[in-house]
Amino acid sequence: LDTLEKWVKEIFSEIPNNGLPKPSFGHLTRPFDTPEFHKLYRVVPIRKVHSLSITWALPPQEQYYRVKPLHYISWLVGHEGKGSVLSFLRKKFWALALYGGNGETGFEQNSTYSIFSISVTLTDEGYKHFYEVAHVVFQYVKMLQKRGPDKRQVIWEEIQKIEANEFHYQEQTDPVDYVESLCENMQLFQKEDFLTGDQLLFEYKPEV
Repeated sequence: LDTLEKWVKEIFSEIPNNGLPKPSFGHLTRPFDTPEFHKLYRVVPIRKVHSLSITWALPPQEQYYRVKPLHYISWLVGHEGKGSVLSFLRKKFWALALYGGNGETGFEQNSTYSIFSISVTLTDEGYKHFYEVAHVVFQYVKMLQKRGPDKRQVIWEEIQKIEANEFHYQEQTDPVDYVESLCENMQLFQKEDFLTGDQLLFEYKPEV
C-alpha cells in the first residue's frame, strides 16, 4: 500500500484542483415529459425476434444507492417462479423471457432522472397479443404498488444476502477496469462505500 500511495502521489499530485463543486443537473427535472415519450413505437428488427419494452422515467434514484429501490423492484418483476409475470405469460405461450431493471449507468441513472425498463421476449403468438402482454405487466406493477413493500422485508434481506455472497466470492477483475470503476464510484458514493456502493444493499427503507 505504501508503494501504491507513493505512485499515486507522484502521478496525480500535479493535477490542478479548480476548487469547483462537481456539476449537477438536478434542476433539469422531467426531461421525458414530452408527447414523444408517451407513445408506442414499433421497430422492425434485423433478426427474427419479437420484443416488447416498457420504459418509465423516474426521479433520480442515485441518492438511494444504500437502499437500491430499483434493484429491489427489478428482482420482484424478474422473478420466474409461481405467481410471477413470466410464469403467467409462459402458460399462455406468449413469452420466453422477461427482464426488468436499471443499468445504473450514466444514461439510465444520473442527477436528472432514472430509467426503469421491463423487456419481454415474445413468442410469435405473444406478438399477436402484445397489448394483452403489456396489460399483464401493468397489472403486476399495480399489484406491487397496492400491496406495498411493508411485508416484503424478507425478500429484501434475501437479495441483500445474495449480493453480499456475490461480492465476497467474486472473481478477480482486470486491474485497469477495477480502478476505473472505483474512480467512478468516488463521484457517486460516500467515502466508506467506494468499494461496495455499487453492489451491496445496506438499508431497508419501505418509504423509498
